[in-house]
Amino acid sequence: MTRGALPLLRLWLLVFGCRAEEALSRRPTFFEDWSPCHEARGQGKTALVTGITGMLGSHVAEALLERGYEVHGVVRPRSNVRNVAAFQSKVKMVTAELTDPWRVLRLVQKLKPDFIFHFAAQAFNSLSFEQPAETLHTNLMSTLHILEAVRELKLSSRIIIAGSSTVYGVSTEEWDGPVPEEAALKPVSPYGVSKAATEMLALSYARAHGLHVIVPRFFIHLAPRGVESLALHDFARQITMVERGLLSPPVLRHGDLSTRRDITDIVDSAPVVVCLGEVAPKGTVVNLGSNVSYSMQQLLQEMVRLSPSWSEGNATNLERRLRLEQDSSRLRFYDERIVMADISKVQKLTGWVPQPDIPLLLRMLLDYWRHETAFRYPEKKTPKNANADESLAEL
Repeated sequence: MTRGALPLLRLWLLVFGCRAEEALSRRPTFFEDWSPCHEARGQGKTALVTGITGMLGSHVAEALLERGYEVHGVVRPRSNVRNVAAFQSKVKMVTAELTDPWRVLRLVQKLKPDFIFHFAAQAFNSLSFEQPAETLHTNLMSTLHILEAVRELKLSSRIIIAGSSTVYGVSTEEWDGPVPEEAALKPVSPYGVSKAATEMLALSYARAHGLHVIVPRFFIHLAPRGVESLALHDFARQITMVERGLLSPPVLRHGDLSTRRDITDIVDSAPVVVCLGEVAPKGTVVNLGSNVSYSMQQLLQEMVRLSPSWSEGNATNLERRLRLEQDSSRLRFYDERIVMADISKVQKLTGWVPQPDIPLLLRMLLDYWRHETAFRYPEKKTPKNANADESLAEL
C-alpha cells in the first residue's frame, strides 16, 4: 500500500467503522473458472442505481465501479449520503422522488442508462405492519414509473428489480428443505405483498412489452451501512449504546430468537448482482442467498460475546453489565420459523460460490455501530482550563 493511500484508508475506516485488518482480510467473491462473471463488462456502459445510499445499493454501486461502469445514483432531497462518502467523487448523484412519474421519465430520458438497478423502497418488513399503505404505494409506484419510463422511451435498458425472500412467506414452512424459485408466493407481511406485486408487475412488462427485467430475490443480506430496523444491526446498535453508557438499564431488547435465517454478506454478493444484470436472460427470477441457515439466538450470543459489556452468566455487576430481555412489542404478527434459499439457479448462471464469514461480519457490524453511535452521541468535552475558571469564579 502506498503512503498516499493511508489517509484515504483512515477516512474510509472512520466513516464505515471497520478495523483495517478486517477490511483488508475480506475474501474476494469467488466464481468458478467457467463463470462469465470474471470478465469486466462495464467499460462504456452507464448504470443507474436507485437507493444508492442504502446498505445494498451502496455496495452494488461499488461493485459496478470496480467493473468499469459509469454510475449515477438517485438520492432524495433529504438523503443521508454518509454511506457513499468513500466513493461519492466517483459517481454522479441525481436528486429525484421516484413516486413522481414525470421526474422519473425525465431522468431516464436524460441518462438513457444501459442498466437500472432498482433498490429504492420502503424495505423494512416490520415497519410495513405499521405503515402498510405507504409500503405498498412507495414500492409499487416507484417500480411502475421506472418500467413505464423505459417502455415509453423504447430503451433497451436491463432492469434489475430487487425482489425479496419475504414473497415466499408460509411456503418456507411448507417446503421440505431450501426454498426454490418454484415455491408458491404466500407472503405474510405488507412488505412481502408489495415485493410480490412489484415482481409480478415487472415480469408483466417483460412479457407484454419486451423489457429486459431480472428479479433477484434477496434473502437476508448484511454489511455495514445498515439501519437499526434490521435485527442484527439493532442488536449491534444496542450493544454499543450500552458500551457508551447510553442505555439505562443496560438491557438489550429483542424479539423472537427461535427463528433461523439465511444470511449473506453483501460485499460477497454485490458482484453477483452486477453479473446477473449482465448475463441473466429476460424474465429471470433467481434466489440470492448463502444456502446456510443461522439461528438468531446463536447470532445474538456470538455478537454479545464480542463486547466488553457482556459477562457470561451476568452474575455480577448487574447495574453495569449488558443483559438480554425479550420485548413483546418486537414480536411480529407472523414470523417464518426457518428460511433458507435454494441457490442452485444463481450458481448455474454465475458460478458463484458463497463464502460466508459470520464471525467477521458480526465484528464489522459492531465496529460500524461503535462509530455510528459516537457520531450520533458525541461526548461533551470539558475545556482544559474549566476547573481553573471555576476556582477563580469562587474567589
